[in-house]
Amino acid sequence: MLTVLNVKLLQSFLIPLLALLLPVQGMLIAVGAAIGLDTLTGIYKSVKIGQPLISRRFADIILKMFVYELVTLMIFTIDYCLLSEFFCLWFSVSFFFTKACAMVLIFTEMVSIKENIEQAHGIDILRQLRNALKRTKDLKNDVFDLTKDT
Repeated sequence: MLTVLNVKLLQSFLIPLLALLLPVQGMLIAVGAAIGLDTLTGIYKSVKIGQPLISRRFADIILKMFVYELVTLMIFTIDYCLLSEFFCLWFSVSFFFTKACAMVLIFTEMVSIKENIEQAHGIDILRQLRNALKRTKDLKNDVFDLTKDT
């Protein structure tokens, strides 16, 4: 049973640890949200193309969440203890290495989200984006030609 002394001892360790991790909380939330969004698009893709949902895959998602968050925390610790002053001299950004690594993890999940959407709908998102940009350029040229004639 927890006594008052045990609770106070636990608080004396837990509160400073949480205060140390406060600067990385936004990055942890962003990485977790990217994994969650990838999971949702993966479920959507499976339902859309008629693949069965397998519970083992959900266990893999929990493992991926744990590993990504742990990697982010470890990199933050290295950045906080060793690299922070070094990178601040060059980039004037606190926790630069942690932010860069979190961006890589989020980008990886974004690629997976794109692939899930492409497989679910049978489209190529980059090709459609390129076509939209071409149409925008053609529209700009048409508008420029119209204003030139008047």
